Amino acid sequence: MALTCEVCGSQIKTAPSSVEIDGAILRVCQSCSKRGRPVTVQPRIQRGPAPHLMPRGEAEPELVVDPEYTQIVRQAREKLGLTQEALGRMINVKSSVISHVESGTMKPDMVLARTLMHFLKVNLLVSASDLEPEAR
Repeated sequence: MALTCEVCGSQIKTAPSSVEIDGAILRVCQSCSKRGRPVTVQPRIQRGPAPHLMPRGEAEPELVVDPEYTQIVRQAREKLGLTQEALGRMINVKSSVISHVESGTMKPDMVLARTLMHFLKVNLLVSASDLEPEAR
């Protein structure tokens, strides 16, 4: 595989030079190496996957939104003395979204459920294995 100069695009026939041009480190041909400051490039160390991406011994339980989310959200909002509009402003959604969630015409996705949980200090997520199969 032939290397090409990252400045002029010509094929590099000799060993490429690594230079810094305007803060970027580039592999360039001999004639373009005069345009930047020579740098030494450290070889990259091959590492395994990040620890948070590695599979765990036991799987985390799958979480789903509690089937009783409509009452939980409405009661928590009213307990805090908030209107649908005020809660919507707090979590940066339209008041109609809060209205639809409370009426049950819209089931919150995981992001909205977690946001509501944070602001209302309630738990809206349950383990899928805790629910009966027909309630899912």
